[in-house]
Amino acid sequence: MIPSSTLETSLKSWFTTPRSELDELFKQAQHITKQVFNRYITIYNPGSYFPSISITGKHCQLNCQHCGGHFLHQMISLTQPNDLLVFCQELAQRNGVGCLISGGCDSEGTVPLTPFLPTLKKIKQTSKLFLNVHTGFLNYSDAKLLAETGIDCASVDIVGDITTLHEIYGLSKRSLEDYIMTLKALQQYQIPVTPHICVGLHYGQLKGELAALKLIKSILQPQLIVIIALMPTQGTSLAASTPANPLDVAKVCALTRLLFPRSEVALGCMRPRGATRRETELLAIRAGVTRLVQPSKTTLEYLCKNNYKIQAKNACCVM
Repeated sequence: MIPSSTLETSLKSWFTTPRSELDELFKQAQHITKQVFNRYITIYNPGSYFPSISITGKHCQLNCQHCGGHFLHQMISLTQPNDLLVFCQELAQRNGVGCLISGGCDSEGTVPLTPFLPTLKKIKQTSKLFLNVHTGFLNYSDAKLLAETGIDCASVDIVGDITTLHEIYGLSKRSLEDYIMTLKALQQYQIPVTPHICVGLHYGQLKGELAALKLIKSILQPQLIVIIALMPTQGTSLAASTPANPLDVAKVCALTRLLFPRSEVALGCMRPRGATRRETELLAIRAGVTRLVQPSKTTLEYLCKNNYKIQAKNACCVM
């Protein structure tokens, strides 16, 4: 294992280390993963069992450069609390597992959950559905009200670079301190938190991912961290950007493993497909991930050939 006294220096240097010299990083990540998690890896396929819901429909005040509201179009639009309740009751009746409650953000970077809180509480009281809620920024009073609903998980996107926060998200009045407040508030009211880090969010380049990991570590030790990656999307301001490099994704996965040896690390659903898909997945496995969302056939064959103990779930990877 790399001595803790040199870990800080190593973390920084690995971001600029050429591919030919990264074997040591991946060896360390693999060693930790095998020690803590043996050779277990869980495959997730949410599908209709775990749908994504937008409580704001296709509307988002932020209109971030990387999304532009595009991904809201892929979610089920339920903008009225009663419609959400009826949908979840029907989902439970057809043996659904749970759902992601998300939506566009307001101008302050917060998902407007307040009108839906009584509904979330009723869903939890009357069903066994797992509710994963995308919150955006929260203060302590918001976190307290959210905790009273009994939701199972809060998913929070963490950005570690102020320029990225201001330019990509357009949140010029927010600072990295607001992420600290959000995580501390969720922790205080004992809401399980799943931090998400988007690799290459800054125009396809690494910038702030290590700082985001350190910010998380300064506050909590989550059971799971989800690594996603920039997907340049037609119709957005970043459509012409370079997709997140598979090696950059793997570096962040490996550094997550070193900083959080007992946390699960997931390669989430928001990542480039196409030609780089298989390379990203196979590198991420080398880098110590323990959860994969919708992997390719090639990746599944690799896992079987190399004697991984595979579990499968029709759910979101936060479960």
